[in-house]
Amino acid sequence: MSNVEIHMKVNLKKMKGPTIIVGLPGTGLVGSVAASQIVEALHMDFGGYISSPDFAPLAAIHDYKPMPAARIHYSMKKNLIVIISEMTIPVSSSSDLADKIFDFSKNVGASSIISLGGISLNEEKGEVYIVSSDEKIVRDAAKRKIAKPIKEGATTGVTGILLTKGTLENFPISTILAESSEEYLDPKAAATVIRVFSKITGVVISTTRLDKEASQFSEDIKESVRKAKISKKGPSTEEGGTMYG
Repeated sequence: MSNVEIHMKVNLKKMKGPTIIVGLPGTGLVGSVAASQIVEALHMDFGGYISSPDFAPLAAIHDYKPMPAARIHYSMKKNLIVIISEMTIPVSSSSDLADKIFDFSKNVGASSIISLGGISLNEEKGEVYIVSSDEKIVRDAAKRKIAKPIKEGATTGVTGILLTKGTLENFPISTILAESSEEYLDPKAAATVIRVFSKITGVVISTTRLDKEASQFSEDIKESVRKAKISKKGPSTEEGGTMYG
């Protein structure tokens, strides 16, 4: 038993059927990065935090201010609540955290839960996938060609448990997964997942900062690869594509 607790600083029960966004660390840190960008872009307020004896003893620092690494933000104007963690959730806490998020969502009268994350299938770059306990959401995303459904597979951790609870309790819980790198933080995938989220919900969220970071990161990677090649093999006049070309 991990004893996960949600501590609220404000009463969000007055919100009317809010959408809850969940962004947790995972492949390419897509979930955390995307959730953080949503909080920043929409100037969301701090609403509470999540604690557990099993959580890592750390604080996140934003704009010079220390904050709980696992916390809740909200926007009355956009009718959105974001649950974000900037630390890895221990496996021992996954089930309890999923239960607490689900109970919290029901308690505030949420209309749905949407988890954001990354996935590495080594398929077409920039591809986005969707899994949902609500078949209508999947059909609509596929029909509009904004995300591909996953027919067979598995998803683990908090998101996996939430999806199962959504199916068993007839509550709309979805996850949007962008094809992402497994080896490093992927701001491009985070921006992609946000754009799909915007298309599904109609909530416009700027990804300008992430797009700039992705562009700069891509240039940095290219430069690192170029220097590594020169260092190992010496200057080369051969043409041909590198894995980043």
